[in-house]
Amino acid sequence: MRKPVRILYSALWLVAFFLPVLLRGATPGTDTPDSPEYVGGKWESGLNGGKGFLGWNLVTTGPNCGFRIGDSTPSGMAVNTDRGNAFGLYTHGKGNTVDAYRSFDSPLESGQSFQVEMAVNWRNGQKGIDLRRVGDNEVIFNFNVGADDYVVHHAASGNGSLGKEYASKTVFTVRFTQKDALGGVWKITRSGGVSSVAEGTYQGIAGGVKFYVMDTDSGVENELWFNRLTVSAKQK
Repeated sequence: MRKPVRILYSALWLVAFFLPVLLRGATPGTDTPDSPEYVGGKWESGLNGGKGFLGWNLVTTGPNCGFRIGDSTPSGMAVNTDRGNAFGLYTHGKGNTVDAYRSFDSPLESGQSFQVEMAVNWRNGQKGIDLRRVGDNEVIFNFNVGADDYVVHHAASGNGSLGKEYASKTVFTVRFTQKDALGGVWKITRSGGVSSVAEGTYQGIAGGVKFYVMDTDSGVENELWFNRLTVSAKQK
């Protein structure tokens, strides 16, 4: 008779842990490179622009790689604010990696969404975004651009190629919506020469994201640019 008691205790513990998380939710808000924290193009670990997030954690491995705020159009892409700014990641050479971590100030509650616009041109090396689960930071969704393809990994459903058709000014609007304590839905809308929509589900409570670039060749066309990180209010 002890086993059912232990199962009931475990279930109650899970409810007690996750219910406050889902009730609290992240602060609705948006961050762009035009936020006052990035004056002069300054972007470094600890800075916390906009609302809805904790500070950036920026990590590099190897030389000839880093982070910038500036105009994305020289790289062949267009994901700027009205003032001509975007967040950019680059690794100009094999063996280099850059990671830009950003946690929500509280995990997404049921009905909340996170959205970001990402611009990609050339497709060598690897670049993309991870959605990370609250608590253990496990990757519960990955969208990766590399090997001349655009591919979703680690999702509960919808994994696989989104189609290999190339366009130099491709913009992906990536959106995650938390449904409940078990998971949520993701949606990727492509524009900029090629138009498409892909959707699926993920498991777990979303606690933050990571943007990354690794092992690209030299050239600004290999950079990853993104903008308009937005946490929405709860939708009923």
